[in-house]
Amino acid sequence: MPKIKEVKRQPSRDNPNEIGQIRLSLQYQRGVLTVMIHHAKGLPMLQGGQEPNTYVKCYLKPDPKKETKRKTKVVRKTCVPSFMETLEYRMPLNIIQERRLQVTVWSHDTLQENELLGGFELDLSKHDLRQELCDWHRLGSVARN
Repeated sequence: MPKIKEVKRQPSRDNPNEIGQIRLSLQYQRGVLTVMIHHAKGLPMLQGGQEPNTYVKCYLKPDPKKETKRKTKVVRKTCVPSFMETLEYRMPLNIIQERRLQVTVWSHDTLQENELLGGFELDLSKHDLRQELCDWHRLGSVARN
């Protein structure tokens, strides 16, 4: 007899305030902004009760040509993924401090368009990037551009 997968209670797709959180750290050293993507938690189930195949995408905005796009690997079938990946930006500190770090969490789908689960933006001008920042950030709705 096949096992029946128990559906865990997760935040509903109908409540945009319950999208989850992501933990990351960032620091600027030796001409490189290092963004460490740690974990996410509280991500919503997909329609049909499936757990998402998640990955994280980062940009330094504004970025009209998408030259600062960085992505993690996909972590399959979980609402609490651990990424433990480092994304790097080799740019002068004065340019980085004029940007916003946009972080978005996606569900990868091989047959359909990937689904945006949530994201946030961090104004880098408001932080001393020479000191490591490490924190959980609430995911919310973010523009897809």
